[in-house]
Order: sequence, then structure tokens, then C-alpha cells
Amino acid sequence: MSTTEPPRRPAERHTWWRTFGLLTLAGVAWVLATPLMTGPDEVYQARRAAAVVRGQLTGNETSLSPLLVEVKVPESYRRADEVERCFLGDLVEGVPQEGMKLPPSDCPPFGGSDRIVGANTGQYRGQPFFYALVGLPTLIDSGATGAYLMRLIGVVATTALLASATVSVRRSQRSRLAWLALFGTVTPMTMYLSASTNPSAVEIAAALGVWATGMLLARSDVEFTRREVARFGMALIVLIGARGLGPVFAVLLLVLLSAMAGRSRMVHLARRVDVWGWAVGAGAMTVASAAWLWTIQRDFPLPDRPGSGWATAVSYLPFYLRQSVGVFGQNDSALPELAVWAWVVTLLVVFAVGVWRCTPRAAIIAGLTLIGGLTISVTAEGLSLPPIGFFWQGRYALPLLLGAFLVATCSSPRRNADDRGIETSAQITRDPVRPGDLGSLLRQPETSTTAVRVALNVFLTVHAIGFLSVARHHGAKGGASLSWWNLLVDPRWSPPLTFPVLLVVYVGALGALAWGIGRSDATPPPSETLGGGVDHIALRLTAHRETSKPAS
Repeated sequence: MSTTEPPRRPAERHTWWRTFGLLTLAGVAWVLATPLMTGPDEVYQARRAAAVVRGQLTGNETSLSPLLVEVKVPESYRRADEVERCFLGDLVEGVPQEGMKLPPSDCPPFGGSDRIVGANTGQYRGQPFFYALVGLPTLIDSGATGAYLMRLIGVVATTALLASATVSVRRSQRSRLAWLALFGTVTPMTMYLSASTNPSAVEIAAALGVWATGMLLARSDVEFTRREVARFGMALIVLIGARGLGPVFAVLLLVLLSAMAGRSRMVHLARRVDVWGWAVGAGAMTVASAAWLWTIQRDFPLPDRPGSGWATAVSYLPFYLRQSVGVFGQNDSALPELAVWAWVVTLLVVFAVGVWRCTPRAAIIAGLTLIGGLTISVTAEGLSLPPIGFFWQGRYALPLLLGAFLVATCSSPRRNADDRGIETSAQITRDPVRPGDLGSLLRQPETSTTAVRVALNVFLTVHAIGFLSVARHHGAKGGASLSWWNLLVDPRWSPPLTFPVLLVVYVGALGALAWGIGRSDATPPPSETLGGGVDHIALRLTAHRETSKPAS
């Protein structure tokens, strides 16, 4: 296939920058709305970053616990746990783990001298690449400014990967449905994690990038260039190096995407020099990650952690799903359960519509991916497989689980206008609605647009509720959640721009993205399918003439 610059490039560039800008704005709202060091294990994560960027990749064993090491960091990061404890609340009901008794805090502001001192961290086993990047601002400022910049780097890395995934799903034959599915996989928890110095958000975004662009490369009817290959290769390399399970997820994703592509498409990809170039890069990252994980396990072996058993692990699944959508902080604030299930049900409806209209192969792979994403949570907690050495969190399975929704919606539709996977606008618009035929009704543009907008409104509403849930928790500064009135006028802790302003920024940025999805066409631009725009336009004109002929 040709590797020359296609005419779609300016539109793709516009889509990328618009998505990146709006998602970054939403991420910055989270950065400012949450007190420093209050994200999931953010104290340990920040200490690891400050240590790695100063050349200390691991740390020294301590007598306190085999799960901790001591690292050398600026004094402000040793005192960071006092800031965190000021905002801790009771665990959310249903959390599988028990809370630990911690000493009270006098709630000091984050800061201190840049004198290097010892501090403990439980985050030392994962690959150091993420920490080497986000820790850079601490070399310039060891106080609050450096900590906020550290968060900002995590936001930018996450949103850049998500913007690239958006460009890829926009080339799906069911582009609006695929774009809606991608929007639904970016849960409030993912946006929150991106703003709290945590590699999980980068891992999730990289996996979505691999799924989205991988589905594009797997389609035999799509013309692609070096840019699509680079987009896939970069996301794959980041996924492998982001966290300890990254290499495992990368292998699983490659196997499933290869099955989706089929033999002939894989042979075509294997003949491309640029594919081999990125394969070498991914292989090098795999070797580096494997060497790191092997060395850590050799030098800092974890005590055996027996699984909790199948029955117990299965009973945790509802909470794991809740964690995936929105359980925040140290599992001490969360979305209401009704909001979580509204999100889950809406996303499953999108999945069902995707599976209903995709090819049998895609439906099978999407189903296997969904089952696999749920199963890994059960095996990891119930059987300690994979053996991570710690209790399981629902968000850990998202790199695999979320792929099911992109496979279902980014694959070619089962009904094709020309047996090559091209469904024309004329066909979509002029299919007659037969009495009792739900399929014909759902294919009508008006019905489809209404359904998409309803789903988008559900997602936006849950995002807003999640933001307010965290605000009520942090605004109470460790006490019972604030009332709505006190949140607005008298919080015990208030962010730089106040909670109401940041809520408007957050929902406004995501709402602008949702507006773009709601008003988008249900079919891709003509130039984005094999054969170019002329063939596709001719096909549409032919279909129009056929449907416009007077009855004989």
C-alpha cells in the first residue's frame, strides 16, 4: 500500500490537537481539585519518582516490612505522608481490604527544604521509566510547584495517547459508535489517575492506543501509512514499559489483534520495513522490562501471598467494576453505586450494538477479551495468578478489559454494501423501517443520533458526579463528606480555583468532546477506505440512483 501523505492528514491533525487540548484541560481540573499526595499511593509514587530521577533506581531494605524500601529524596517528600493523612477518610463500604491505623496529622502544607533525607516507599518494583519522566520537575523545585508539574506530566502523557487513539477510531466504518465506545472507556477513574502521579493511567491509555490503532491495521480494507504504524508502535512500547503487567498485556493484545487480522493481513504487515523497526523497539523494551522485573524479584523477593480462593474473588467482582469506574484516593471516596451501574450498563449497551452488527470473528474475539478481562481479576486475587504480591485492584485489568469495546465497535460491520466492508450513507438513510424490525429502526440516522446523545449524557453526568464526590471528600479534610451547600460556600479545604469553577472546566472540556461525537457523521470520510475517495463517491452515487429510480 502507498505510504504517501493521504488527504486526510489535516483533519487527523485537527482531531488530535482538539482531543489532546480538551482532555488535558479536563486533567488539569483534576490536578487542581485534589490535594497533593492524596491520589492512590501517591506519596509512595512521588517518592519513587524523586528518587529515580536522582539516580536511585531501587532503594535499601528496611526492617519495617519486606514490602518497603528506603530511598533518598528531598525532605518535602519525607513529610508528604503527613499531608496525605490529613485527608484520609473511612474506607468505602465493600472494600475487600481492611484499613490500617495511622497516627493523626497536624495537616502541614506540602513543602520543606531540598535537603536529601531517607524515606520509605512501597513503589519500587515496577519499571523505572515512568518515574524517570515525571520526576524531572523535582530537580527544579522540591515543593508544591514541582509536585504539581509532576502531576501535569502524567496528564499530558495520558491525554497524548488518548488523542492518538481517537484519531484511529475515527477511521472506523462505524466511526461514531467507535468514538462513543472510546469515550466510554475513559472512565472518571482514568482521568483521576492521570492527575495523581500514577503510571496506571498511562498504562490504560497506552493499551487503548494499541487496541484502537491495532484494529485499524488489522482491517484488510484500510489503507495506512507510516504514521499509523508509528502510532501503534509507540503505544505498544509505552504499554510494555509502564507497569509490571505491561509485557503480559502486550502479548495478550498482540495475540488477539493478530487473530482479528487474519493470516493474509499479518503477512502483509510483516513485509513492511517500518513494522519491523517498531517491532525491534518493542522487543528492546520487552527485554529491558523483563530484565528489570527479574532483577527486582531476585534482589527483593516478596513473601508468598496465597490467593483468597475462587468464591471470594468472584464475590469481589462487583467492587472491582466499581473501582474501574470510580473509587478514588485510598479507597476512601467513590461514585454512588447507582452512577457506576448506569455507566456500566450504558457501555455494555454500546458493546452489544457493536457485537450485533460486527463480523462473527470480531464478535468472538470481543467476547473472549471481555471474559478475559474479568477472569484476570478473579485469578489474580483468587489464585495469585499473575503473582503480583499484593491485593488486586479493579483498575489493574482495564488494559485488557476495555479492549473488548473497541474490538466490537472498530471492526467492519457484518452487512456491507459492496462486500468489502463499505456501508454507504445512502444505504443507512434509505433502509426501510419494517414493522417489528428493531434492526431497521436502530439503523435510522435519527434513532442512532438520539441513542448516542443519551449515552453521552449518561457518561457526562457520571463524570460530574465523580468529580463532586471527590470534592465533597477532600473539602471535608478528613471528616464526613460535606453537604452540597458547604461544598460551595464553606469547604474546610478549597483548591486554587474553587470546586465550582473547576467542575465547570472539567465538564465543559469533556462536554465539548461529547458534542463533537454527537454531531459527527455515522460513516467515515470517503478517503479513509481502501480504493480512495473516488471509488467510494461513485459507490454512493450508484446507490443513490438505484434508490431514486421510479417504480416500473
